[in-house]
Amino acid sequence: MTDPPGPVRPRPPVRLVHEWEHSPAGTRCQASTVFLVGARCPFACVFCDLGQYTIGGPTPPGAITGQLDWALSRIVHRDRIKLYNASNFFDERAIPAAEDRDIVERLHRFAEVVVECHPCLIGDRCFAFADRLAGRLQVALGLETAHPETLERLNKGMTLADFDRAAETLRRHRIGLRAFVLVGAPFLTASEQHTWTLRSVDHAVAQGAEQVSLIPVRPQAELDGLSSQGKWLQPSFARFESVVESAVDSHGRLVQADLWDLERLSTCAVCLPARRNRLDAMNRDGRIHPAVGCSRCERVAS
Repeated sequence: MTDPPGPVRPRPPVRLVHEWEHSPAGTRCQASTVFLVGARCPFACVFCDLGQYTIGGPTPPGAITGQLDWALSRIVHRDRIKLYNASNFFDERAIPAAEDRDIVERLHRFAEVVVECHPCLIGDRCFAFADRLAGRLQVALGLETAHPETLERLNKGMTLADFDRAAETLRRHRIGLRAFVLVGAPFLTASEQHTWTLRSVDHAVAQGAEQVSLIPVRPQAELDGLSSQGKWLQPSFARFESVVESAVDSHGRLVQADLWDLERLSTCAVCLPARRNRLDAMNRDGRIHPAVGCSRCERVAS
């Protein structure tokens, strides 16, 4: 992991992370994620805490390619690069369309390129970007939850039908699909959170998702308010592990546990490294590893 110094600004990127993932063929591949800084997302989802990694106005010309150049000088493999911008890649304010050709030229060596975008913003620009790439495009869509009423209350500006249409459109254009699913969505009880997370993973896989990233919901101001009203229960590390185990048991290598800021779920610094390494190992090989026991926290090996 490489963390550029200094405050959030148009460049360098927020963070550069290197990890192992699975290719569509099922083999292991190297993946580097570039967390880009750009314009704020126009959708005000109640669970999102990524606004801190954005800027107030439109992304300045050259800012994205500048950040990408910084990251590419530190990436040596040719497998997979993920460009995440705390917003939507195909939003003109976030990633100016005029820079698409320059971005594509910089990505010529990668077998696969992953970008994130709201399902309702998938269109001609996405298809043209995919056609220009030397490698394959995969788009990460935030499903969040398949619970219809909860999805509406998340203020995401989409329905389950919108997600399904976007997934079908990507399939038709031979573009890969990755899905984000929340662990600990608000407006659900703890047992409902577990059940609906697994149903959401099932739904994403049924819509053709090649990978489903399970993302624990992290505290932020609006969620703190919901918590005080009894409408949100922050997932514990143990509950996150339990959901990941169940999802991996059902779908194996299609499931990835998001390990960003995982320490915010933990109440024990002693076992955190071992438990994080366990989840990382499950991400790599798609099978459940023995639980980590610790006498100082809530999780004890059975």
